Amino acid sequence: MNNERETFSNRLGFIIVSIACAIGLGNIWLMPYRAGTYGGALYIFLVAAFIFIFAIPVLLTEYSVGRGSGQSTAKAFHTLTPGTKWVFNGYLGIVGNYVLLMFYVMICGFALAYLGKGVTGSLIGQSPEYVVGSWNALTGNAGMSFFLMFAIVAAGMGTTFFGLRKGIERVGKIMMGIFFILIVVLLFRSVTLPGAGEGLAFLFIPNLDAMREHGTFRIIHMAMGQSLFSLSVGIGSMTVFGSYVDKERKLFRDAFTVGVLDLSIIILCLLMIFPAAFAFGISPTAGEALLFITLPNIFNAMLGAYFWSLMFYVGLCFVAFSTAAAVMENLTAIGMDKFGWSRAKSSLVNFILLIALCTPSAFTRNIWLGFSPLGFPHLGAFFTWLAMEIILPIGALLYVLYCTNKRGWGWNNFFKEANTGTEGWTFPAALRFYMTYVMPIVIIFILIFGQVQRWILTPREIFF
Repeated sequence: MNNERETFSNRLGFIIVSIACAIGLGNIWLMPYRAGTYGGALYIFLVAAFIFIFAIPVLLTEYSVGRGSGQSTAKAFHTLTPGTKWVFNGYLGIVGNYVLLMFYVMICGFALAYLGKGVTGSLIGQSPEYVVGSWNALTGNAGMSFFLMFAIVAAGMGTTFFGLRKGIERVGKIMMGIFFILIVVLLFRSVTLPGAGEGLAFLFIPNLDAMREHGTFRIIHMAMGQSLFSLSVGIGSMTVFGSYVDKERKLFRDAFTVGVLDLSIIILCLLMIFPAAFAFGISPTAGEALLFITLPNIFNAMLGAYFWSLMFYVGLCFVAFSTAAAVMENLTAIGMDKFGWSRAKSSLVNFILLIALCTPSAFTRNIWLGFSPLGFPHLGAFFTWLAMEIILPIGALLYVLYCTNKRGWGWNNFFKEANTGTEGWTFPAALRFYMTYVMPIVIIFILIFGQVQRWILTPREIFF
């Protein structure tokens, strides 16, 4: 069956949906968690640097491949370079999108649960100990975890069923607008709490002891993976959005804009969470639950705590769901492009697949508690490592090689596609050497030594 290719209604729709796919819980949940673990300002600086030197160029390659082929990652490489081994990129992207959702959907489910807590006001006026207990009770409930996972998958695939403009674009515009307003308001409350200065110092003064504790290359590798994850690049998630863009504008300005906005949201989220964490005596290394433990305490210190907590949890659900739905749109497009399915059939098939694939993450903190593959604390952590530290860097490397190597699509084709149109910025030809030689070598180097330091050598053995 042939499916006519949809397009975004305008440039704003393209930017908003890209931002919705990029930001998500990676910036609100995972970035604070890892910044707290890996040295605060040091880790933040590395992530910011990698967004500019790696993530934005990779994002541009994804946009270009998508628009040049008019396809999602499933068939983009078949279309541009038929009969070559580069089609492996497409298969890696398909696997990567599923792996990403296998742990991400469950975190979205927790965000939905906290929306329920916001509606009932069950955390308002409670002690920090009660807030911790509430989080532990939620994650330890297998039935509730499965229900939350099911609800997110059902809502996400339902959104993709309605199409690009009426589904994911419309939802993204509404949800991201509300979230941005709320996060700015909460930021100002956080930084004005007594004791917030220590949190600001943690964010802006590098802690070099983290290098000695975790290892130089380990931290660098984690920051590189975070930057790619933050922009959702390396697995073709953004390729499909490039395929929805017309030929009237150049792509570099849009890629740069998405990268800058993404980094801005990272900084805003960190300024919202860490000053409050220090103000309430919560360790910055509290882990992934930092988001669900710290924020209720912020609300309890605010006038009109119920109203603001409810509004934030609405915004949190919106941004979490927007990202999940954007990735699900990519999977829906894959089914349509690869197999010629209708949008309805692709949505239904992916709904069934995702329920099956995401169920293990729903049980990893309760029924399967104690199951620790490769020594990770739980299955969700394993999926996070697989996606961020392995699949994303390899996928980013392959996209760069594909767009710069003459045996792939090649620099000339990539450069022409990126600069097609009359609006926007021209991508500089002077960056050819950097993207062709420097980027691949550095990505390979960081990927190898990051894993060597994680699995083989102790941090001090290759610290410098």
